[in-house]
Amino acid sequence: NIAGGQIFISSKTDEEDAIKLSTDVGEIETIVINNKKGINESAIKIEATKGGILMDADEGKNINISGGQVLINSKTNEEDAIKLSTDVGEVETIVINNKKGINESAIKIEATKGGILMDADEGKNINISGGQVLINSKTNEEDAIKLSTDVGEVETIVINNKKGINESAIK
Repeated sequence: NIAGGQIFISSKTDEEDAIKLSTDVGEIETIVINNKKGINESAIKIEATKGGILMDADEGKNINISGGQVLINSKTNEEDAIKLSTDVGEVETIVINNKKGINESAIKIEATKGGILMDADEGKNINISGGQVLINSKTNEEDAIKLSTDVGEVETIVINNKKGINESAIK
């Protein structure tokens, strides 16, 4: 047990694993860093002033991040500044799921200054479904909304209302 005022651990060597917390006795051991009474935004702070931070878990194990809001911000001006990526096998998926939010922007994808690109592999679909599907342009220009194909000679664009029976079923 170490007790007292401020506890400071500092390395005096320039090497990998200069400070290392490690266990190696049994399968149920854990390492816990717990601040029981600190209430500010950095009650526990992990910071690499010059380098990166690597979190890695064993295959089949999770890295669980939870709290009030979960905020992820990039500090660089580059492509892929924030990237969610998988690259292990053919059945991988990435899911963004809001289980209880009920307002119109329960999941919001917004590019304040730039565009949004959705792209799927050849032969795969981009499926958009919901109550109403609303597509609105924010510009006053020719082709403000454009449905286009440009791959082969047998392409078609279909607008199909299967159950609408009044005069304005398709306007």
